[in-house]
Amino acid sequence: MLALSIGPGCERHPHPFQEPPAQTFTLVPLTNMVRIPAGSFHRKDQRVTVSRDFWLGQFEVTQGEYQALMGHNPSHFQGDDLRPVEKVSHADAVAYCAALTRQEQAAGRLPPGYAYRLPTEAEWEYACRAGSTHRFSFGDDDQEADRHAWTEENSEGSTQPVGRKLPNAWGLFDLHGNVWEWCHDWFADYPAGDLLDPTGPGTGEYKVFRGGGWNHAARFARCANRFMMTPANGIYFVGFRLALGPTAPRATP
Repeated sequence: MLALSIGPGCERHPHPFQEPPAQTFTLVPLTNMVRIPAGSFHRKDQRVTVSRDFWLGQFEVTQGEYQALMGHNPSHFQGDDLRPVEKVSHADAVAYCAALTRQEQAAGRLPPGYAYRLPTEAEWEYACRAGSTHRFSFGDDDQEADRHAWTEENSEGSTQPVGRKLPNAWGLFDLHGNVWEWCHDWFADYPAGDLLDPTGPGTGEYKVFRGGGWNHAARFARCANRFMMTPANGIYFVGFRLALGPTAPRATP
């Protein structure tokens, strides 16, 4: 018989299976995101409530930011990375948000269930107003817009670098003017009655954009003004701004 001898230095001990360490996530918004507290605003006789805090970009997404993440710059007015990106379709803006979400999740800065996305119409208007009940965040007189917005009256026929005009009360720049900004919602008439976290209908033909632009008069840049375009279209006066929320918005039934 062949006897096998195992010396004291070769003893075999079973090793319990060890799960790889789980990745930990801490919510770290981009440095230019502003936390917007939950609250309500009035749209004529309708009360609209945003029930959860969210974050909104302090500035419109710039050409430099878009180029760095997506690898190209579709904008018409190039030559300054601090100008807002434009000529982006709604689908382009959504794709940017998705790519940024993946990047921040991979870096451990974005917990599961949080996403960068486009703001809903309600979030956009609520943040634009910043507690104001006036036509604009700065008052009712569009003659005061020059200090707050790039519009047809002062833009010299093009977009301008972000953040050069006065911000609203919550520190958000260019919500009035420069480029219109895509929102999450399909365009439709507002539902009747008070609204809680509205996200628009589930389907539609046009997507909403808000805020006025460099080639439209200041009166079109008021807080409540809305416009729409087919989501596949991109044009040189429409860009977007990031929102960050605990979940992606769901369509209103």
